[in-house]
This record gives sequence, structure tokens and C-alpha cells, in this order.
Amino acid sequence: MRWKNRLIILVCVLAAAGLLIGAWRMQPKIHQKRSEMGLVLNDPLENAPPSLAFATVAMGAFRGLVVDVLWIRADRLKQEGKFFDAKQLAEWITVLQPRFAKVWDFHAWNMAYNISVAIPNTQCAQRWRWVRNGYELLRDRGIPLNPQDISLYRSLGWIFWHKIGDNLDDCHRYYKMQLLLEMRALLGEQTNEEYERLAAAPQTLSEILSDPDVSELVEALSRADSKFQKTDGLVDNFLALRRQPGQFPRVAFEVIDSFRDKPGLAKFDTFARAWVLRNTWKMDPALMVQINRQYGRTSVDDPNKRLPINWEHPGAHAIYWAVLGLQKASRPEQYRIDEKNTDRIVFHSLQQLYRSGNLILYTGPDRETALFIRPDPRMFTACDQIWRTIIEKYEKLEKGNPKAVRGGHKNFLENALMSMYQAGHERRARQIYQELRQLYPRDDAGYIRQEYLKPFEEFVQWHFQQEMEGLGFDDATEAILFRLQEAYFYYAIREDNEAFARERLAQQIYDYYMQELGSEALQRLGLPPMDLIRYTAFRGFMEDPEYPPSFKMSLLGRIQIERPELFEKLQQQEQWLLEQIRRFQQQQTP
Repeated sequence: MRWKNRLIILVCVLAAAGLLIGAWRMQPKIHQKRSEMGLVLNDPLENAPPSLAFATVAMGAFRGLVVDVLWIRADRLKQEGKFFDAKQLAEWITVLQPRFAKVWDFHAWNMAYNISVAIPNTQCAQRWRWVRNGYELLRDRGIPLNPQDISLYRSLGWIFWHKIGDNLDDCHRYYKMQLLLEMRALLGEQTNEEYERLAAAPQTLSEILSDPDVSELVEALSRADSKFQKTDGLVDNFLALRRQPGQFPRVAFEVIDSFRDKPGLAKFDTFARAWVLRNTWKMDPALMVQINRQYGRTSVDDPNKRLPINWEHPGAHAIYWAVLGLQKASRPEQYRIDEKNTDRIVFHSLQQLYRSGNLILYTGPDRETALFIRPDPRMFTACDQIWRTIIEKYEKLEKGNPKAVRGGHKNFLENALMSMYQAGHERRARQIYQELRQLYPRDDAGYIRQEYLKPFEEFVQWHFQQEMEGLGFDDATEAILFRLQEAYFYYAIREDNEAFARERLAQQIYDYYMQELGSEALQRLGLPPMDLIRYTAFRGFMEDPEYPPSFKMSLLGRIQIERPELFEKLQQQEQWLLEQIRRFQQQQTP
């Protein structure tokens, strides 16, 4: 029996050896297939301590253990406020485990949020560099390596929507300005036709250079300047020549002038801008066209006419990455919190565009620049439609009323109704009121909303009274001053309808407050004359450091010429105020 046991052991040993040899011979083919599928990523660590480099090589398949240790250490460093050290560890983790989506999220958040705010708010350019590092890490490295992970698209959209698009960071205006300038240089006048041309542009340099019209232009540029003789950097040099011709020989720009009436210049210009969108910004113009059609701005009076979304605004970029994530990694029949949060990025960004999507860049005579942020009512229709889509989607997935969606939609419609009415768009406001009555006739308890049974004019008056209820002296004064200063701003940029709407609303608030006081409290709590408040608002506007001096002088000149009656009232109030100051000083003199 002993020889039988030995024989069995020998056979098993030989079989195991045969299997190991077979596995060893199959390993190169398996490794090759994994490499072709992009599943093998064993790039060496750069600048890593010798102990870490040795551990990753020596442990081989146990690299995951190293990652666990590094991850715990990186999280502890973050908790201790050592963000730069945590950044270095996170970089090593991304090399060791590039398919680990959480580390890309951690790394990007650390740079865009923690490291950026560790820099003083007087150094906005340095802060912006770290914010860019954060979103570029996700956009250029994390997402390409994890294209099916929806959380990375959500995180990228969040940085654009929250960090750049919101106003919580002291440098948020600088961020918005930088993004606006870069996109304006690429997109120029934003029209549907222009985006269609960008989407149709060739995707490779060899394809566009095969066009005889374009090759003629490039050959002429290469004769004028040696920088254009190489294909590497050709697109960047061409765009730099268009934007800053002073950096190139004069003869190069003369070539551009000579081709202005030829098709080659327009073709290559469109290609170059589309090429930067695709290769630098990683954005597909075809998807931008799709988003324009689905979420674009509409005329307040004609909601069927779609205009492009404002791609100079960070909210538009947040929508792009959220939409792309939903297209790439959505599971329509399955409820996932990451997917719901990605949907939220879309409709929160649309709300942001509605509330602050009108970016006005002012450049004065001395080249001083200022960015003004104002609402864009043309985004209302897109906001309304996406909100309805989200409600329908999550009512099915959550088997009932989706939390924090329906109530928010009702409030959004009510606020939009009042904004449209106060801005003079009464027809659109009436349409929104009918939608409110149809969608939300009952409250959460199932009772009929009595306020929606009122005629339109009565509802507007009731809603206005609800907003004004309990308004004290300070609140009323602040509300009137704010709307008057907004009126001066819109008058300065020649948006007269918006200006008059805010003047009218300021007067309505004034009249309502004074009427509600009654005669007994009027002497004690009454507001000063409206002309004096109007003058105070004007002085506040002229002293506001947000507006450049040339912008203020432009407003003053326009009021003096085009609204002499207002200019005279302002002068009278100033003279009256100076007289009061003079009398007070005389009374104080012994």
C-alpha cells in the first residue's frame, strides 16, 4: 500500500508541475490580451521613496495591500491638514491602482478644494491653478481610465457647478473670468450654426490638410514663418497668430489678411477651434450641439426657439460632464444614488444658469475689465423641462414621490412666475400660473390649494403680500435700494426693459410698506421720500468698488442726456442733502 501512496503523490506532483508549466506558457498571451484591452497598468512610480518602490516591485500581485496602507495614510494626512503630502500619496495610489475611482475623486477634491483654499485669497491666480489641476485630473486621466464609473463624471461636474460656478470661494469671479476668456476665444459668437460647423469639422490634422484650400493657406504661412513648417504645434501657432498677431512676423499676419475672402481660412479656423475643444478640453462638439438642442436658452416670448446654452459659464460645463456620464454609465432601470446625484448636477446647473447665467464682461477705455453676473430668464424653459423629466424618472425608480424634487419644482415655478411678471412678461407669467394649477392643485396633505383658485391678478397680489409680510424698516429699505441699484446697472448696459422693471418693483415695495404701516406708525417707522432713496441708491452704485470708474461715468452721462428728469431729481436731492449737512454744522457751532 505504501508504494501506491507514493505513486499517487508522484502523479499529483507531476500534474501540478504540468499545470504550472502550462500556466507559465499561457501567461504571455494572457498578458498581451490584457494589455490590448487596457487592463494592465504597472507604470513605475516616479520620485517614490526606495522603500515604496521596492515594496511595489517585490509584492507584485499584493500591490493592493500597499494601496490600502497608502490610502489610510493619505486620509490621515488630509484630516491633519497636510494637503500637499496627501496629494503626493494620492498620486502614487493612482499609479498603483488606476482603476480605483475613489482615489481619483479624492485627489481631485484635495487639489480643487483643500489645497486651493490653503492659498491666500489675494492670490487668485495661484488658487485657480489648483482648481484647474483638480478638474483636469478627472477629465484627462481619471475618466479615460474609468469611463464606466458615473461617480467621476458627477465629481467633475460638481467642481464646475459648485467650486467655479457658485460664489462660496472668495476668488469665484476670477475663476469665472478665466473660463469665460478661454471659451470666448474658442467659440466666438455663439450661434447654432457655429456649433454645427464645429461638430462637422474634421477630427485629424491630416484630414484637414488634405483639403486644397487649407493646404494653400498652410503653405503660405510656412513660407512666411518657420513656426508653421512643422505639424507639431501648427494648430496652437495658428490660433496664437489670430489672437496675438504682434508675437509673429508681420508677413505672417499679412498672409491671414490675404486669405480673409478665401474658404481655406474659415475652414482651418473652424478646425483649429474644434481641435482644441476635442483634444484640450476633451469635449465633443457633437454632444455640445445635442445639449444646445435639449437645454439651450429660449426666447421668453417664444419657448419653441432654442438658442445655444452659454458655454462661457461653468454651469454649462457641469451639464456637459453630467450628461456624458449619464450616457456612458447610466442604468435606467436601476436606482443608484450616484446616478441621481449626477441628474441633480444637470438640473442644479440649469438653475444656476437661470439665476446667474448672464455673464457680462465690461472692458473700459483704459482696458480695465470687470465681470458682472446676472440672471438669464431665457433658461426658464430648460429648467422647467428637465425638472419634469427628473420627477418622472425617479417616481418610477423610487415608487412614489421623489424626495426634494416636486416641492422644489413648485417653488421654482412660483418664483419664476413672479420674476416674469415683475419684468413685464405678463403673458409668460400667465402660462406658468396655468401650469402650476394643473401640476400642483393639492398640497402634501391632499387639500386643494386655495391660492391657486384665485384669478391671476389676485394670485400675483397675494404672492407679493406673502413675500412682503412682516417686512421691517431695515428690510424694506434694503430691498428698495437693491432693486434701484440693479436698475442703474441695467440702464448702464442699455437693458432698459430690465431697468424699468426693477424701478417699478422698487416703487411697489415702497408703496406697499407705507400703506401697511397706517397713519399712527407712519411718523415713527415711515420710509424717507422715494426721491431721497433713489438718490441714496445712486450714490451707493457710484461708490461701489465692483464697478469700474469708466462704467460709472458712462451711466452718469447717459442719465444726464437721455433721462434729464431723473438727473435733475438726483441733483436736487444732492443739493438738499448738502444743505441739511450745512445747517447741522451751523447748529453745532457755539
